[in-house]
Amino acid sequence: MKNRRKQGLIMLLAMCLFATMLAACSGNDNNGNNGQGAGTTVTPTAGEEQGSKTPEAATLNIMLWGDKPKQFDEVVAEFERRTKDTLNLKLNFTFTPQADYVNKLKLKLSAGEQVDIAFDAPWMNMNTFIAQDNYTNLDEYFNNDQYPGLKKAFGEGFLDNNRFVGADGKLHVYGVPLGQYLGDLGVIYYRKDLSEKYGIGELSTYEELLEFFDKVTENDAGMIPFVIKNDGHYGAVTAIEVNKPMHAKYEKGIWPIQLGPNVEGTVLIQDNKVVAANIKGEKLEAIESYPEPFNKSDHSVLETVREWHDKGYIEKEPIVRKDASGTFAAGRAAAMMEGLSNLDNIKAQLTAGVPSAEMGVFLVSKAARENVQPNPAYISDFRVWNFLAIPKTSVNADRAMAFINWLFESQENHDLFEIGIEGTHWEAIGEDKFKYPDGVDMSQNYVFPGYMLTWNPNYIRLSENVPDNLVDAFRYLADEKTYVRSALAGFAFNQDPVKNELANPDFGTIASDELAYKLGMVVNPAEGLTSLQQKWEANSRLQADIAKIKEELIRQTQEFLDQQAAQQ
Repeated sequence: MKNRRKQGLIMLLAMCLFATMLAACSGNDNNGNNGQGAGTTVTPTAGEEQGSKTPEAATLNIMLWGDKPKQFDEVVAEFERRTKDTLNLKLNFTFTPQADYVNKLKLKLSAGEQVDIAFDAPWMNMNTFIAQDNYTNLDEYFNNDQYPGLKKAFGEGFLDNNRFVGADGKLHVYGVPLGQYLGDLGVIYYRKDLSEKYGIGELSTYEELLEFFDKVTENDAGMIPFVIKNDGHYGAVTAIEVNKPMHAKYEKGIWPIQLGPNVEGTVLIQDNKVVAANIKGEKLEAIESYPEPFNKSDHSVLETVREWHDKGYIEKEPIVRKDASGTFAAGRAAAMMEGLSNLDNIKAQLTAGVPSAEMGVFLVSKAARENVQPNPAYISDFRVWNFLAIPKTSVNADRAMAFINWLFESQENHDLFEIGIEGTHWEAIGEDKFKYPDGVDMSQNYVFPGYMLTWNPNYIRLSENVPDNLVDAFRYLADEKTYVRSALAGFAFNQDPVKNELANPDFGTIASDELAYKLGMVVNPAEGLTSLQQKWEANSRLQADIAKIKEELIRQTQEFLDQQAAQQ
């Protein structure tokens, strides 16, 4: 098993993470710190003795979202104990509810409050904050011998795929990229004990999944067959969509691109030319030149979601369901959907809530179940989704990057924050797996969402809970052949020329208008969505803003394609 795991990792690492490292990056004036050089608080490599005076004590203010993990204070105290004579840092973590995080971060930055490290992402407000010059250019900290942890964990190839266009119009590193794989497998976690009771056994097909939902509906009144999140993510849409016959858009030259919060677009590229483009909410005539079957609206997925609603698979008003995973863990739902990467967390919660329950895992994607490569649903620009940024309001940029450097200097350092204190929260199994100690109360044990601070392909420990059949699923995720490389890989849309248009609140309205359909709450989805489309098309301001954004999208995309062609 160990060798198979390593082979899977090698496939991923060979892709881009260990490209030949270039010479150390030159310094720049865009540090956002107090003028000190990058080497002011250099940390020693693992096992190296501290050769300089211990730096003065400092406190880092770190913003993350969500709920504070249990026993998190103990982990922070252990870090401070271990690094008292080297980093000499105090860590002040602030955890903010997800619904409030973005606005709170905005307020703190606009008020000039001291934030030293902030979790952010392109799907949040990272692009906007970069365009507004709120985040520190981190180029000088990477590929730098004074920061060996960063140099070890983030090769030049990895960084090249995760740069952003700055206020100077050039690409820079504005956030520490956090990711283990290039994507995540959507899976349905279900009550295997119930499936066996119904005589179905382990779910292996989409048809068996629907049979399971039917049996729950018939035999367990009051239990939700499939509980879904109220934001539409990891819900019925995904479960249905990836089991329909897949028409590969990329084979027709159609590539998706996220332009900003709630602003989704596609470009049609043929013979290295942008032939057409479309932005969500635009008049339907924009896609008439797209190849079939992508030149017209298709509401079939949302119609099936409504069928699930009518059959009782999902709740009548799932929009009021704030905690899908908590509902599943409490035994009030028979199934839920999340990423495969959350297997340990979901299993721990279910075990704590329903000790007699047995959890099953169903790979939602038909292509993934059949090991199809490339998977037509997995278009990747080879960028990660989550980052740690250093706001310019920080006067501790060097100290903040020294802490992040420490995180990635060794497996031991990394494991402390990702899975807790060894011997207390977890025990090692070989070099790349772990288990929870016997008798530990999982409802109170340390469980940390690693995507916010620690994820890196160099430091992956799989839990002993990962069954043999799912080890292959993790290998599938790690294999570069699973992904279709986007024609726009390496492209970063510069929002600044159209920042006012992107800020149009009507884009948010489009997303909220569609949410009820994604949750199955609207009768006759095709009819309702047609009316919505007409409403969007009649919004003259929205259409004017879309036209400007689209013009900029086409210009920038073509410029990128021309640059790529010139470099070949």
